[in-house]
Amino acid sequence: MNNNKKPNIITIDEKVCYNCKHRVWAVGISWGVRCGNDMKNGIPKLIPGLRHTCPAFIMREDNNRKPFSND
Repeated sequence: MNNNKKPNIITIDEKVCYNCKHRVWAVGISWGVRCGNDMKNGIPKLIPGLRHTCPAFIMREDNNRKPFSND
């Protein structure tokens, strides 16, 4: 068994919501992580998870991005 792989790490080049330009990190105001591209009544729509992706995906251009890990 190979234990070197960590499936809970999201790399900075994966095409998932965590790396998307439209991601709104509203955890501090108890809204969770939302999609700024899909607004309903002026409120961003909740995404199913950080590994989710959709046709509106656009890679973030932030040079300070870091991989995500749940460790």
